[in-house]
Amino acid sequence: MGAIIYDAVFPGSTGMLRDPSAVSKQWRRVRTKLKLDWVTSHTFRKTLATLIDDQGLSARIGADQLGHAQISMTQDKYMGRKVVHPEVADVLDGTIQ
Repeated sequence: MGAIIYDAVFPGSTGMLRDPSAVSKQWRRVRTKLKLDWVTSHTFRKTLATLIDDQGLSARIGADQLGHAQISMTQDKYMGRKVVHPEVADVLDGTIQ
């Protein structure tokens, strides 16, 4: 079976993939100019994991997309906890009353 070849989303001037160091340098300039210094490649990865999680897709799908061998890495580091336990508030309320 042959390799799957995808077109680059943002190809270099020759139509091939860009040099990663050149992309990093260009991205730093753009995000500084836009005052988005906090946006890194890790930000994009976390956003993707959040979108996958919010759509109800499995942690396995998230791990596969992010290149993690262990699902626990995706769950622990990339997918946010969004479970709220109202009973904890009841316990705290009962303690301070």
